[in-house]
Amino acid sequence: MSRFIFAIAAFVGLTSAAVAQQVPGRDLLEFPLGLLADSPPLSRTMPGGFWNPANGALNPGDHAAIGFSGLTTPQEQGIRLQMIGGELRVSPTLTATMTFANASVSDIIRTATDPQSLGEIPYGTSVVSGGLSARQHNISYGAALRYRWATLDLSHSHSLALDGGVSVDGVAGTPVRLAASTFLFSVNHGRETPTYMLGADMPVVRRDSILTLRAGYSASRTTGRGRDDYAFTSASFRQLDVSAGVSQTSAYGSTAQRLRLGVGLRYANYDIAFGREDGAAGFGASYQFLISRVFR
Repeated sequence: MSRFIFAIAAFVGLTSAAVAQQVPGRDLLEFPLGLLADSPPLSRTMPGGFWNPANGALNPGDHAAIGFSGLTTPQEQGIRLQMIGGELRVSPTLTATMTFANASVSDIIRTATDPQSLGEIPYGTSVVSGGLSARQHNISYGAALRYRWATLDLSHSHSLALDGGVSVDGVAGTPVRLAASTFLFSVNHGRETPTYMLGADMPVVRRDSILTLRAGYSASRTTGRGRDDYAFTSASFRQLDVSAGVSQTSAYGSTAQRLRLGVGLRYANYDIAFGREDGAAGFGASYQFLISRVFR
């Protein structure tokens, strides 16, 4: 799962037939948008179930939720991502979910045979998702239909994906939480590179509702791109949430490790959180902001 988006220069030279085979901008959706330092298949930090449709199921007593997340990278990369997500209870066990995510790169300069700038090359992608999630006892499951469109220079393309997920709290009577999901599983002739995710965690310290410390591991594999392994821990103390983990990405014969940190504050029905992830290949860290509200 390479993030070296400067390979775009090579993509621009592709023939129109090659561009039509897959929708560009897939690499921009490999940043942990809305996750902070959580595991993708397990995270319930951001409303909408973007990474796992099962996690869009509202908790008992909640009627709706809405959230916004933004991620930015250093100027040398110039990547910006934003996402808004929402959840609405439509029956005692069923939740309707929706998310909209946008990612773009700035300052990709077009040049000819000399360094004189000929303007910027547009490069970005957007994803809109709508789905349903349900919770029965300790099992949550859901599905989401996603439409993604992207721009690469003068090329515009789109794709349709259908994703599913499941999350189990307390596997076989144990305190283990297990989750699995897909992301961008194409329904129109392989125009996407799907990601398959699996994660598990469990409490290692639990003192009533005051202090909880969990530890876990998740893995994701993107067809034809690579694999990401993530070991993490999270702690909740009263209204404070802290999480940290190490991500190891293996792709195209190389391996990179990144440290992720997240801290959040719960006040009334609001959650406000900040996240940081180390850069790679000499680039600086990326930073993320998230705010959400639950309506009870």
